[in-house]
Amino acid sequence: METIFRTRYLSVIAVVFGALGAVLMFLIGAVTTIDAVVTYFGGHEDAAFSSDASLAATVEIVSSLDQFLLGLVLLVFAFGVYSLWVVADSATWAEQRAKLHAPDWLNVDSVTDLKVKLLEVVAVLLAVLFLKGVLKNPDTTWSDLVVPIAVVLFALTVWLIRKAGH
Repeated sequence: METIFRTRYLSVIAVVFGALGAVLMFLIGAVTTIDAVVTYFGGHEDAAFSSDASLAATVEIVSSLDQFLLGLVLLVFAFGVYSLWVVADSATWAEQRAKLHAPDWLNVDSVTDLKVKLLEVVAVLLAVLFLKGVLKNPDTTWSDLVVPIAVVLFALTVWLIRKAGH
């Protein structure tokens, strides 16, 4: 039985690559933000402060927000997997969190708690994706309202899951 219990350390793979993915998404978000600045203040004198440059830069900033949020999802996932499967007891994890000065919202008490935290961030991610789509194509139709309605229903579902779990 002890051998089976030690297989929980295989979850370190998910922790390491989740954290690595988070770092990658943060770097991609930073590069996209720099691209937005270059787009707005770019090489043409007449391009800066124009409505076209402003719209293009706004779309890129929303894209970078999307990338940063995905990085946060991966970071929350890595911390959650670490705290649930790698650390043997919650007292050890509390000590490690205190040493790292980690925020309380990174505390994950159960698999359901981890899923809810991830679903909450995914709801925000979907809202950002909708905003990005609207910015890229301002000529929206009634059928485009399906996405925000789905986001609201998704957020309501997450809220109900959280309420039922606590």
